[in-house]
Amino acid sequence: MDFGISVYTFEDFPHQKNKEYIKTAKDNGISMVFTSMHMPEVDYDKKMNEIEDLINHIKLLNMKLTIDISPVTMNILNLSPNNLKQFHNLGIDCLRLDYGFTTDEIAEMTNNEFDIKIELNASTITKEQIDELISQKADLNKLRTCHNFYPKPYTGLSYEFFKEKTTMIKNYGLKVSAFIPSLKGRRGPIYEGLPTLEIHRNIKPDIAARHLIYSGIDDVYFGDAYATVDEIKNVTSIDKDVIELKIDLVEDITDNEKDIIFNHVHTNRPDSPEYIIRSEESRGFANIGKEIKAHNCVERKKYCVTIDNENFKRYSGELNICMVDLPKDERVNVVGYIPEEEHILADLIKPGTKFRFRKG
Repeated sequence: MDFGISVYTFEDFPHQKNKEYIKTAKDNGISMVFTSMHMPEVDYDKKMNEIEDLINHIKLLNMKLTIDISPVTMNILNLSPNNLKQFHNLGIDCLRLDYGFTTDEIAEMTNNEFDIKIELNASTITKEQIDELISQKADLNKLRTCHNFYPKPYTGLSYEFFKEKTTMIKNYGLKVSAFIPSLKGRRGPIYEGLPTLEIHRNIKPDIAARHLIYSGIDDVYFGDAYATVDEIKNVTSIDKDVIELKIDLVEDITDNEKDIIFNHVHTNRPDSPEYIIRSEESRGFANIGKEIKAHNCVERKKYCVTIDNENFKRYSGELNICMVDLPKDERVNVVGYIPEEEHILADLIKPGTKFRFRKG
């Protein structure tokens, strides 16, 4: 799993600021850069020296570079699908192909001699197109995919469509990337975020990134520029193996309950029902501490976190997350609530999934 940023070469993005942003991103855990050479507002005849300097800067930092191209880009550079040498000479690691390339051209490009990866649009590619590429002897080791980003509100992908496409592509053994927005540094001219998923448009980028990663995405890019240092740090510190959830605690929670919540990684039992997520380890944690007295035994709302008290006998100490509304039970303490913006993460906890909490 790697993280990337996007940089742009049109007027609102000064060349020196782009270079400083890339260096800052590298210093804070970013290893990949995405940029586009398929933007109608850019005069590439005038911009090529600047673009080449930017590429050199990226390569000196030992970062991977993906460039979005179209057949028009190929014409500008006097290149063809069987001649990618100039891209290799520039130091480009991956070419993301915009619309306009035929499957036989794509297959030919994957067989390039320079180990340049060829990236297709995961949001639009079909099973039939991948099968056709295979029949045309495309080198799948050089083929990967990346979902689109969507600047216009309400045009981003639904989660269901995204998940269906991603699963289909990964069944072929291909990597899939996607984009998250920044809340602080949004790209014009719309300035309403550049997410892959519409539900990510106005949530914190680390939540969006975790949602993508826990859903099977391999690499995550900020679509917007310029993301802040804090946003970058929060994203690059994500643990892909454990779903991390914020929790807003109730006022009268005990130290023993806090220990059960925060000081351990939990695993949802392999036989958990649809009603609750059950921490497999939590009853063992409870045996180490003091008895858990009954308190805040109130109605259990969906996404609340509970710990069974001493009245539940051998179940005392078991931590649950409610996935439906449940009635109050004098044997069950409600100890906190998962914030609304992180409900999408709780929904991804399946039997056997590891999860942990941090304070909201």
